[in-house]
Amino acid sequence: MMHGGLVIKDIEKAQDFSTTTVALITSSSDDRINVMSAEWTIRSSIEPFMITIFIGYERGSYEMIRNSGEFGLSYCSERQGELAHIAGNYSIRDTDKLSAYKFSTFPSGRIRAPLIENAICAFECKVESEFRVGDHAAFNGIVLEGYYSDGEKPLVFHGGKFHHIGDVIKH
Repeated sequence: MMHGGLVIKDIEKAQDFSTTTVALITSSSDDRINVMSAEWTIRSSIEPFMITIFIGYERGSYEMIRNSGEFGLSYCSERQGELAHIAGNYSIRDTDKLSAYKFSTFPSGRIRAPLIENAICAFECKVESEFRVGDHAAFNGIVLEGYYSDGEKPLVFHGGKFHHIGDVIKH
């Protein structure tokens, strides 16, 4: 059934049409460092600058962030699709992803977890609060430091696949 050009009443299919910037979340706890990919991140406050990330309770990163009270967030550049795939498809319970694969990192200034090099931007965050959102934990993080690389384009996730974005639309 069509309505205004939209196919309606298909919640499962419709959720594939949201588009998000792919992020790599880093965490450190008990002398272990992990990286996971996440598409569910959002700036949640301007003052103070806060970012909220959403992580499944079954993920190894959940316990690491909960225990450490901090996380790194690096938004992927369009050249980091392979890293996002690795970070999202392997578990810290089975693999030390940062050591076993091509992740280049740099040390954070205010948190224990490193950040990912060649991202479009990266943030060091301290957890301000945690709450449940359906089947995921939401960690609200106060941004302590921020870094960016001018000229990089983001890697986005849409329709279950990674994509590049196009040129700027001129008005």
